Amino acid sequence: MPKSKPQWNLVTEYLITEYRCGIRAGERVKLRQELVVRDHRGKPTRVHHAGEIWTVLSGSAEPPVDVWLRQPDGERHTWSDDDDFWIWFDRVTDNVA
Repeated sequence: MPKSKPQWNLVTEYLITEYRCGIRAGERVKLRQELVVRDHRGKPTRVHHAGEIWTVLSGSAEPPVDVWLRQPDGERHTWSDDDDFWIWFDRVTDNVA
């Protein structure tokens, strides 16, 4: 049986502002633990350190619906929109006096 090519959809609309896990676009979150990013061979390519502040972005309704984030370096990253989000992130609150 021939292997089918993955299908790609061009996403141009980011209308999701409230995610199922309870976070909203515009909020900031802090990474709770070190996150090692690996390539397809399992080789580490980047390390994000605990305490990094990431920004929640508006997301796409195209399946799978993931939480869209902006890393401290400006790159975009997606995360599963489920309760496991809170294992990795804490909500950052700005104390305004």
